[in-house]
Amino acid sequence: MLFNNTPAAINSAAIIGCNWGLVHLGALQQSQVEVKALLDLDINKAQHLAKQHGIAAACNNINQLPPVDLVIIASPAVSHLTLIEHFKNTAIICEKPLMGLSATQPLSSWPQNLWVNYAFNYLASAQLINNLLEAEQPVKAHLSSQVNLPLNFNSEQWFLETASHPLSWLLHKLGEPKQLSSTKCRGQHDNQHLSLELACKQHQIEVDFSLGGSPGIFHQIRLTQGDNNIELQGEYVPGQAWRFAPVLLNGVAQNEGEFHPQDCWLQANHRSTSSIIEHLRGHTSKQALLAAGGFSPNKALWLEQSLVATQR
Repeated sequence: MLFNNTPAAINSAAIIGCNWGLVHLGALQQSQVEVKALLDLDINKAQHLAKQHGIAAACNNINQLPPVDLVIIASPAVSHLTLIEHFKNTAIICEKPLMGLSATQPLSSWPQNLWVNYAFNYLASAQLINNLLEAEQPVKAHLSSQVNLPLNFNSEQWFLETASHPLSWLLHKLGEPKQLSSTKCRGQHDNQHLSLELACKQHQIEVDFSLGGSPGIFHQIRLTQGDNNIELQGEYVPGQAWRFAPVLLNGVAQNEGEFHPQDCWLQANHRSTSSIIEHLRGHTSKQALLAAGGFSPNKALWLEQSLVATQR
């Protein structure tokens, strides 16, 4: 039985953006999707990686791409809308953020077969916490994230590149956000700091995001529901795989943590990509994919929406 109104034969793909884009390679191969081309503005990089991975074509112009069933967009966020418009008749998996801080207005109508990759809900740690939460009971969530990596982004851009991952999971669980307040300042050691207070129906989310500190990405999530307190911490240190500490329920470990030499975060992204492909092929419904953690364009824009009051 096919659940997608317009199921597609997803047998071939092109990847645009050779940095994070190659993360999808494993999931595409596991789904028996042939990657026919890599595109990157750095043609030498594209050619080198295409040869390394046995991919037939490498190019630096979208008009040079061969016809494919699926396009992976993993280029800088400022280019996403242009690429989505160009490939609107092709199935698309777009890396987050969907629009970023672009001043461009969202498209009046999004392509039906466009999905955005937010993979945090596909972590085993997130799934465990999902099962600990009681349906319909109010949740107070606090997300603290810190990043120190060598790219020239401002705090809002870094927020959408890093803190958006755990926040996407919280929004998936708790619903569409409304920003109640936002503050931006410089703290200790001149570090940039961004604070948000969000309401998702009866739920509340507080976000504290800062630039600086030790090299890497660090997340701490605390959830309070009734008498239960749930905590999850995760970190990425350059040169190492992501590592998540044991999930704590009222201070008691519920698992042994989450770590894999091949990186549990990359594995979560593989599961996200594979789930989208299964839907595009008509094997699962749109509703099932959304419930499993999939992000349609409108749902993905909840992350940008969280920053609305900050961008005056």
